[in-house]
Amino acid sequence: MLRLLIKWLICCGSIFLALFIFPQWISFSGSWAVVFAMGTVLWLINLLIRPIAQVVSIVITIITMGIFSLIVNAAMVWLADLMIPAIDIRSFWIYLFIAVIISIGNATLTPKRLAC
Repeated sequence: MLRLLIKWLICCGSIFLALFIFPQWISFSGSWAVVFAMGTVLWLINLLIRPIAQVVSIVITIITMGIFSLIVNAAMVWLADLMIPAIDIRSFWIYLFIAVIISIGNATLTPKRLAC
């Protein structure tokens, strides 16, 4: 349960970080609740849809030695952006930046299970 909460916070935090670093490339209308809504949608997409997309693209991911997985992650951010019309991200590079921040956050902040 803690892992899910941390991953949700990482998704919301990556959207906040992108808003502060690239305000000219991201516009949003409404309150900060819209950012939390996008973080929640992005978290759900990463939880439910991203594993399917990674399995479908496994061959090209292997051929590109894993680099294509960044494109898959950026596509998940794009899908979340489509679902929340109050936020408008205007560049593929911002999608990629958010995907990289989520990947780094998940790798460093999510508690690992210890194998016996």
